[in-house]
Order: sequence, then C-alpha cells, then structure tokens
Amino acid sequence: MKRLLILSSLLVALCGGCSGPDAPSLGDILVSGQAAGHDVLLVTLDTVRQDRLGCYGYERAETPVLDALAAGGALFHDCVASAPLTLPSHTTILTGQSPATHGVRDNGLYALEEDASTLAEDLHAAGYATAAFIAAFVMDARYGLDQGFDLYDFQVGASGGRSEMAEFNERPADEVTDAALAWLGRRHTNAPEQPVFAWVHYFDPHMPYTSPLQGRPKFRGRGYDAEIAFVDQQLGRLIDWLDANGRRDRTLIVVVADHGESLGEHGEEAHGMFIYNATMKVPLIINSRSLITSRLDVRDRIVGLVDLRDTIGDLVGVAPSGPTDGQSLLDPVDPDRRIYMETECPLNMAGCSPLFGLQSREEKYIRAPVPEFYDLATDPNELANLYEERSDRLDPWVAELADLMVEEVDGAERRLSEEEIQRLRSLGYTHASRPDRDGDLPDPKDVVVAFHQGMDAEDLYFQGRHAEAAALAQRAVDGCPSCIAAIRVLAFSKLRLGEGEAAVAILDEAVERTGDLFLMRSQAQAQIIVGDPDGAFETLERFAVLDPNNGWLYLLRGDIHEIQGRPEQALAEYRRALELDGIRIGDRARRRIEKLETP
Repeated sequence: MKRLLILSSLLVALCGGCSGPDAPSLGDILVSGQAAGHDVLLVTLDTVRQDRLGCYGYERAETPVLDALAAGGALFHDCVASAPLTLPSHTTILTGQSPATHGVRDNGLYALEEDASTLAEDLHAAGYATAAFIAAFVMDARYGLDQGFDLYDFQVGASGGRSEMAEFNERPADEVTDAALAWLGRRHTNAPEQPVFAWVHYFDPHMPYTSPLQGRPKFRGRGYDAEIAFVDQQLGRLIDWLDANGRRDRTLIVVVADHGESLGEHGEEAHGMFIYNATMKVPLIINSRSLITSRLDVRDRIVGLVDLRDTIGDLVGVAPSGPTDGQSLLDPVDPDRRIYMETECPLNMAGCSPLFGLQSREEKYIRAPVPEFYDLATDPNELANLYEERSDRLDPWVAELADLMVEEVDGAERRLSEEEIQRLRSLGYTHASRPDRDGDLPDPKDVVVAFHQGMDAEDLYFQGRHAEAAALAQRAVDGCPSCIAAIRVLAFSKLRLGEGEAAVAILDEAVERTGDLFLMRSQAQAQIIVGDPDGAFETLERFAVLDPNNGWLYLLRGDIHEIQGRPEQALAEYRRALELDGIRIGDRARRRIEKLETP
C-alpha cells in the first residue's frame, strides 16, 4: 500500500493539474481500497449548476472553498444528474440506482422501500458511525433515505418555515453546519479511531433566493450566486474543523449537486420540467489530501450521480451489498457509455408527458411527444433539435432507453389496494389514481409558459394582489388545465375576492379530474372557509385513504371541530397532527393548541 501511495502521488505531481486528452483519469492514480479506514464526507449541494462555480470557470463566483477542493482534487467536467428533482437524485446518490430502478421518481409522492440497499447501510455494516444532516423537508425521514444512519438530523430552521408551503420547510446552511460540527465533535471526542460517514445537505440555492449575503453590493441582482457563496462559506467551516482536529488527511471528501437550476433556458425557470443541461449538468469534486495532491481535470468520460455509491465504496474498500446501475469511476473509461435520466414532474405538476433521456459525452436523446436529439459537442445549450435529421441512426438509442425505462417499480410509490379504491368510490371519488403516464399527454414544451404563469400568479397572490393573481392564474389554467399551482392560486384568489362558490367549484372539478392530493387538501380548506364543514369532512375522508399520516388531515379536522364548537375534539386532532407531522405543520398545530388551552 505504501508503494501505491508513493506511485499515485508521483503521478499526480507529474500531471500537475493537466487537463488535455492524455491526462490521467481517476483510476490511473488511485486503486480500490486506497482510502480504506478514511472518514467519508459527502456534501450535496441542492440546485447548483456546474457553470456557477469558480472551479468551472465562472469568473463572478465567490466559491473559494469549493475552488480549493477542486484545485487539490479530481474535478469532473461531464457529470449528469439522474433527475432534476431533489428526492429522486439523492436516492440515486445513496443507492447507486437510477430512478427507474429504485422507483423514487418525484418529490413527496414516493418513499424508498425499507429493503433497499444504501451506501449508509454498507458503511455502517463496515464499522462506520453514520450521520446525515438534512436541510429540506423534501428529504424528511418519511421518504426512506434515513436507512443506515445512526443519526438522521432534520429540523426546520429558525428562518426556514414556510407557512404557505410547508412541504418546502428548510434550514439554512449555517444551521446545517452547526449540527454537523456538533456531531463530528462528539465523535472525535468519544470515539476518535472510529471512521465516520457524514452526509451534509445544503438546500439554500433552491428558490426563493434569500441568502444573508445578497444585500452586499457585489451580489445585487445576483440572489442565486449569493446563495451559493453562503453555502461555500459554511462548507469552509467543515473543512476548517477537519484541519483543526487533524482529520483532514484521513477524510475522503465528495462534493456533488443533485441537479442544477434553469435560469430561463428553454423558457424554464427553476427546475423539474425539463432534462436539459441547465438542470442536469452538475459539479462533482473528489478530494483526498493524502491521496490526490494536485488538481486532476477529468474530461475523458461521462459520469453520473448513479456512479457515486460504487466509487466511494471502491475507494474505501466496501463493496455495495445490493445491485447498482452505476460503475466505479476508478474503472476503465467506456467511450460508448450513455447515462439514463428522467423527470416525472411534468406529469405530476402539469398533467404533461414525463420525459426520459439518454446522454453520452457528445449527444443526448430525449423521449417526448416531440422527441429531441442534440449534438452536445457543437450545441451544448441544446438549441438545435436534430431528431428528424438524424433519425436514421437513432434506433440503438431508442432501444436502449426502452430497455432502461422500467415504468412500474414494486413498492416505491404508495399504491392503493382494491379495498381502498372501493372505499374511495363509495365516497364518490371515481378518480382513484394519478394520471396515466402512457396516455395522450401534452408535451411539456407546449405548456412551460403557462406553467410559469401559474408560478408568477402565486407570487402575486402572496403579495396580496388577488385580482391580478386570479387573472394570470386563469390564463395559466387556460394554457395548462392540469397545472396544479395555477389551479390552487385561481381558486384561492377567488376566495379572497369573495367568490367562494366559484372557488369550490374549481377545486371540485380539478380534484375529480386529477386526483391530486394537494388540490384535495385545498378543496377541504376552501369548503371550511365557505362554511361547508360537512363537505370538508367528506373530502378529508377521501384524503385519509390516500395519505393517512399527513398532518394536514388532522389539522383540518381539528379546525372543523373548533368551528362547530367541539374544543376537546379539536384539541385531540391538533395533538395528533403534531405527533404525526410536527416538522411539516408543527407550528400551525402548536398555535391552535395554545389558543384553545389559553383561558
């Protein structure tokens, strides 16, 4: 092993940060098991584009910590996400499987099965202390990623509660770092020889952009960059702790983003609807100060999030205990490799066709109602669709993607039993499942404008501009009849404008047509507001069949009891909501309990 360390250091020193076609790859300088016994620090940057970091050439970046890790580590230039969504991509990172295999295909609708095999479980079985420090509700333990962790730490931050969008409750990077440092300190004091696996997740670059740094003149109008800069600062605190406590030389650091952020490309704001490079090309840095002594630019291969479990396991000498779809980045380069990607968000948020794709180093195929094919070598921004022009050579792409598209994965999505379906129908609810992903659905490209009109209408609503919100939401619904956000904003704007009957009618029709849980909850809320508690109770009975552990169910039941003069029953429901779902709706439940208990 000592000779291997000397050889690898010599190779890196000779390379000196080279990046040409003959530059060594990771497998040329490292071998399996070379990081055995090392601590592992996995840092996931939510919603960070590759081209917004200084180490990838962005001159306005304020990312000195990430840049330093890249300067002394391996920087991968062609890394792609599995999905432009937080939960599916992180599930891929931890399982080494694509969404089509692990079955977690969107936020909030799926949970990883308990019998899945994860990196954390493998490292725990190999003697590692394991902990995760999570920054957003979309990866709450209920979604299954806590498997294998001694500690799975998520709390809503002091400034991270979102009263109107509790599903996006978060905590800022400084509080995440505080929690991670506290645990690392305890482990270092109590069991300094035991290796640790710490996963640290930073959510700040996700919209809305509210960085503590964005008030500084250099970040004026650059909220997204300010968020990334703040994360970089907080990551620096972790690295400083490793240095100060003598653990840096025995730590394997892996930094990666789960997906990027579209800043207007292809008409998309934020992420989720498309699988273009803006949201799918992500940074990946592997740093180990004792094993890699200068920058290695890896440009000879396409890699994916799906490769991280195999690669980390390979480096520390812990083989995956279950099947994976990826490969160790120490393995030889496969020049013909194509990586699978998908998004189900268009189906669930807008009633559109989901998208599936394959990407090689220089080309990308997207299966959509209007299929797409791009030459990434000459068109990295994916502006010229060459599908018709090159259709005669696409049969292998189409066949490979069809083989990879497993459209029904046992267990990951909560499916309804026949008894539950019959119960829903007995309650008058005929649409007992989500939209058919194989149906004749619109292309997301055709509704993206309307989809974002719905988001803009939501902003107007929260500003109290209800008439404007209603008008814009109506245009959005006209262009995208199944856009969930637009439907909700249209209905609640009408409620604010005194048009309660119209609001309830909008939600009744939408719930019957889409079966969407968020709209069903909205339907019950609207019924309560307009003075129809019996109708709300019926709606919540349907909701209970679909999501019996959702705190909103008990919170709204409590509201009905309170309105109808049954305070004891209301208190019981509020307490149940707090017990089951405190992270999502705890603040609301506590306020209601305090109100009823105050003499």
